Order: sequence, then C-alpha cells, then structure tokens
Amino acid sequence: MGILDRILDGSTEKHIMDMGKEVIDQAVAANKILVKIIDGSQDLDELREIERVADKKVFEITYSITAGAIAPNLIDDMIRFVDMEDDIVDTIYNLARAIVRYRRGRENNPYIKKNLLELSGLINSALVLLYEMHKSDSIITARTLRHKIYEIENKGDEIKDAMLDHAFEVDVDFKLFYHMQNVAYLADDVLDGCQDASDMIVSILRSIIT
Repeated sequence: MGILDRILDGSTEKHIMDMGKEVIDQAVAANKILVKIIDGSQDLDELREIERVADKKVFEITYSITAGAIAPNLIDDMIRFVDMEDDIVDTIYNLARAIVRYRRGRENNPYIKKNLLELSGLINSALVLLYEMHKSDSIITARTLRHKIYEIENKGDEIKDAMLDHAFEVDVDFKLFYHMQNVAYLADDVLDGCQDASDMIVSILRSIIT
C-alpha cells in the first residue's frame, strides 16, 4: 500500500475520489453514444439521460464534500474538481446536440465525420487515463498519467487546428463553416476538460500529502 493509500484509507477524501470515478463512467458512456451520433444517429434521449445521471452524482458528491470531514483547504478544490468532471459530460452532450441540430435534413459530411471520430477516440483514451488517476497511489503515478493526457490533448489540438484551417480553405456555405468550427471547438473543450481535471487531481493529492 502506497503512502496515499495509507493516508486516504477509509477517509472521506477517498470516498469522494471513488465516487468521482462514477462521473467518469458516465462520461465514457456519453462518448460511446457520441460515436453513434457521429455515425448518423439522431437519438439524443440516451445521452440526455446519462447527462442527468451525471448531474445527480455530482450533487451527491458535492453534498459529501460539504457534509464530510474534509480538510478546509481541500473543500473548494474538490468542489471545483467535481464541477470540472461534470462539465466534461455536459460538453459531450452539447457536442452531440450540435451534430444532430446541424444534420437535420443534411447528409453526413465525410471530412467532419472522420475527424470527429478521431477526436472521440482521443476523448475515450483521455477518460480512461483520468479514471486511472482517481486510483493513483502516488504523486509520481498521477503525474505520469497527467502527462499522457497532455499528449492526447495536444493531438486533439492538431486535429482541431486542421479542421479550422479546412473550414477557411474550402468553399462551403456559412452554416457548414460555422458547424465545422463549432464541433471542432467543442470536442477540443472536452479534451481540455480532461486535462484540467488531471491537473486538479495532482493538486489535490499533493495537498493531501503535504
């Protein structure tokens, strides 16, 4: 058992970190639905329900933070951290809505579909690593996982930038131009959210040890 496991064993902080994994589970589930929507599905009901479940879990976690025996210096950080993870689910939902809203009466754009599927794959990889960070038993492990998330986010930036460049280079109508920019930024926001949450996990673990 590592030092963090010994410190956190049976603690409210450990309980909250474990509950946080459930929010990431919802984000992973939401991303799977996102793939279906990128492929052509118009059904947002399942994704909407996932977003509601995530909101409920965040409410429960926030209550545990404010009602539990949490060190005062950690309360604000942990609440902000939980909100960050909730924002990941919300942004995936907003991305899916943007895709469905634009595609009504239109055919799938092959270029957008290809890039969004790549971005969704990166999102899944980042979420898996973020889930592992919840179980980190050392700062070194957490930092290693965070670095991997940073690398994934950088790959996402490259795809986003390529999509933005493409939007300006090709001759398309304004609606497609706006849609291409909108979905590129939203997908990038999901990866940014994973990166921000990974930063916060490292910060929280560091605060617990020191």
